[in-house]
Amino acid sequence: MGIFAGIEEVKAKVQNRWVEPGNYTVEIAKVKQGRKKETDRPFFLAELSIVESDNPEFVEGDIMTWMTMLKEYKKYFLQDISGFISTTMDCDASEVTEEVVEYVASEEQPLVGKRLTLRAYRQVNTKSGKEFTEHDFRLIN
Repeated sequence: MGIFAGIEEVKAKVQNRWVEPGNYTVEIAKVKQGRKKETDRPFFLAELSIVESDNPEFVEGDIMTWMTMLKEYKKYFLQDISGFISTTMDCDASEVTEEVVEYVASEEQPLVGKRLTLRAYRQVNTKSGKEFTEHDFRLIN
């Protein structure tokens, strides 16, 4: 048995780079949903390929990840997802159903290739005082 035996049984380690403040043009590379292994919390994410960036930490071709996760308030989790999908599908948020969310995160990947502008900026939660990154997506037609 060689030193590389079993390599086909492991997943390659992928380092996520989260969205940081800046102005970007991005192309959707992948959309997925699932549950965090450690906490079993549901998540929804989009991997975004950088086309243009004013943040020197991200250059053309880099991949960054936008993710929302169910924490304390389900309402905000669902609002994030609805906002992202309605923007990328150029439809009203009322048209984003559970079936639509399942479809966009399916193996068919209907949103892959769509281009968006993304403005990301730091915000402070008025109740907790914690800082977080806000995301403003716009579809490029």
